[in-house]
Amino acid sequence: MPAPDRPSSGRPPVALRETCRLAAGQVPLWPYHRARLARGGCGDAALDAAEEAMRTAAEGWRGPASSRLRLTVVVEPSGAASAVVQRRLSSLDVPGGPRAVPVEVANTPPLPAGAAKPADRSWWDDAQRRARSASGDQALIVRDGLVLDGGTASVWAVADGVALTPPAPAAVAGVARAFLLEAFECAGIPARVEPLPLELALAADELFCTNAFAGAVAIRGRGPGSVTRAAVAAFERLWGDPARQGGAIQ
Repeated sequence: MPAPDRPSSGRPPVALRETCRLAAGQVPLWPYHRARLARGGCGDAALDAAEEAMRTAAEGWRGPASSRLRLTVVVEPSGAASAVVQRRLSSLDVPGGPRAVPVEVANTPPLPAGAAKPADRSWWDDAQRRARSASGDQALIVRDGLVLDGGTASVWAVADGVALTPPAPAAVAGVARAFLLEAFECAGIPARVEPLPLELALAADELFCTNAFAGAVAIRGRGPGSVTRAAVAAFERLWGDPARQGGAIQ
């Protein structure tokens, strides 16, 4: 679990977005979402507004933990927050697994402080459009031969039993990524944050993506191997174990 944040009384310089999984009336990863908002410039008032918006939106959506409900929280530069719940699938929910396509970019993404997730996703949306035009489902965003990030998810490659994921920045500081790094450490699975060459990713034993809505999903034709299966299991335990969940709706 992330260390308790001690934010100043600040507001984010740009609108920030948190895309959450709502499971059995709870947001299991909320402490991680809140910590990322704090790193992105949100102070106590903005964080409290985001949490109140999350709880208000979640009321009335108390289906089973397996239900796929996406709760989106947006915090404006004014500090105001809003949230909405949608019943929908993730971009990673593709029968047979998402197809990954390398997409070359000229510049690194325009990230807020703390590699927080901006509400303006046009840079990543463009990469996703380019991936889809090449019959892909998930962009592997590449610059100078390095995988920077995924279009809608963090990227993981497994080589010789070690899980590798690109640093943030240039990657968004993924909430699911933070959770999984801790889960891997607890499970004794080697994991490192380091620059990820595209060549290594394409030749890796396993390749999978994570985000805070879908959890962990193997790229089509690239697993799942033992590390990917461990990642999937960590999220399944999280979604189904109330004792491990944050953001409970009281």
